[in-house]
Amino acid sequence: AATRDLEDTRVVAPTTGVVSVRGVETGEHVSRGASLFTVVRNDVLELEAAVPARFAGDVRPNMSVRFSAGGRDLLGRVARVSPTINPANRSVTIYLQLPNPGGELKGNTFATGRIVARTLNGTIVVPSSAIRYGQAQSAPFVYRLANEVIEHQPVQLGVVDEAGGIVQVTSGIEPGDRIIVGNVGAVGRGVRVRIAGGAGDRSGGGSEGRRGGGRRGRPDSAALRDSSAGKK
Repeated sequence: AATRDLEDTRVVAPTTGVVSVRGVETGEHVSRGASLFTVVRNDVLELEAAVPARFAGDVRPNMSVRFSAGGRDLLGRVARVSPTINPANRSVTIYLQLPNPGGELKGNTFATGRIVARTLNGTIVVPSSAIRYGQAQSAPFVYRLANEVIEHQPVQLGVVDEAGGIVQVTSGIEPGDRIIVGNVGAVGRGVRVRIAGGAGDRSGGGSEGRRGGGRRGRPDSAALRDSSAGKK
């Protein structure tokens, strides 16, 4: 019994790391269950993040995650995903592992990250501000320019990249179609317009549906002029 009591006076950490908090001093009486030390293993950090529930189904363990923390760009992976939804904000907690060789990042550092759930090739994407909705529950559409005349073209949508501000269009337009982007109010069918700045300048509101998600010009300005007046 005396040997066992002597062995119990030696406290061994369950893992290698650095002592960040010391809860007792030499000679102090320690109660059962009291916290003695806090040991931090900072060669690999764990980041807890909330993902909207509607996207959680696309997040799986071992997926790569790009981080920005402490002025550095880093690469980590998804370690595990919570099986429940937080009812307060309808989010799912995911836990990410981030290599931290040399311990340059410290615990409780704020970080932002981006998970690429899927990569779509050979698809049409347009800026989110190009998508219009009419009355409640109506199908989405875009303002398409055909010979400088506005058409209301119904479209079907696929994946939405909220952070990137782009939307996949699965049908309704083709690569090279010219569409109006940005807030131009309600524009009726058949209205003849021209892009502000001249026929060769598309920076004032024209954008092309393109494969791969590229943008052209400055589609968010959407400055149009009605040129239908006086024409027959």
